[in-house]
Amino acid sequence: MAVTVRGGAAESDDVGLALYQALRDQGSCPPAAAAARLGLSATEAANGWAELRELGLIRAGRSAEEVDPVDPDTALISLLDRQRAALQAQREELTAIVRASESLMERYRPAVQRDAAKVEVEIITGDGRKRQMVGDYYATLTTRSRSMHPGPLPPAEVLAESLQGDADMVKRGIRVQAIYTQGINSAPRQRKYLSELASAGVEVRLAPQVPLDLSIGDMHTAILAANPDNPSEAALLVRGTALVRTYSALYEDCWLRSVPYSTKVADRFDSASELTEQHRTAMRLLANGLTDERIARKLGISLRTVSRLVSEVMRYLQAESRFQAGVLAVTHGFI
Repeated sequence: MAVTVRGGAAESDDVGLALYQALRDQGSCPPAAAAARLGLSATEAANGWAELRELGLIRAGRSAEEVDPVDPDTALISLLDRQRAALQAQREELTAIVRASESLMERYRPAVQRDAAKVEVEIITGDGRKRQMVGDYYATLTTRSRSMHPGPLPPAEVLAESLQGDADMVKRGIRVQAIYTQGINSAPRQRKYLSELASAGVEVRLAPQVPLDLSIGDMHTAILAANPDNPSEAALLVRGTALVRTYSALYEDCWLRSVPYSTKVADRFDSASELTEQHRTAMRLLANGLTDERIARKLGISLRTVSRLVSEVMRYLQAESRFQAGVLAVTHGFI
């Protein structure tokens, strides 16, 4: 767009230049007045003033409403000064980055590598080697053994060895915990094994789903399948608390989501058709030890409604306590 500068100035296609020439001719003036004299639109004026500010060709005038033109040589010197300051800041920043890089590589990275070296992962292959590894694993435990098993259960001779190992640990004063899927409680041989585990003093829980085969010894050793889809293949033996803590957190989450196993069998529970989804949810939360207040918050209902649901569940299951109701509900596959 051509711009006509009043007062005899020549036409110009450069709005910024036209504004600058107007300031040079007229001296200090408000930006709006200069733009109005040139007949500029608001957008044109804004673009022109932005260019002049960027080049350093204007500065504050005698009053806050006015601007003054700056000589191009002065603006150039100021621009070069700003550039030198920017380069100096870049040099200082680069120097700081180099110092930080040297510190990371020479001090902190070796420290992390030393921590990583404390974690050992060994691949165990062959049935004989795996049996030896499991025996050594049992012998090193002093306080706690935790395991989870998605199923199916291994052959009877393997189960017998595992049961004996768990029973021996319980006798040594070691707390033994085990999580199995609810489906394992569906056949006589499997129920028999779970009952024998519980009778030996193992804390057995059932969960709707178990993610993988995993055993954790104290807080220093973990055993898991190298291929979760085929646990009979190689096993991974992991040593080092830095990594075992992660497996421990996974286990604790599964433990809280599971419910205690009960050896009690009640043939009267053939169907749960009388229980609604709200009943099932209440049972699931009850089995995990939640209070009425927490159940009410999670379900968005009143305490009175929670009490009613729990009473109906207990009556349906013929349970004598809330805890028993939760156990029976899981044992018979209602939740």
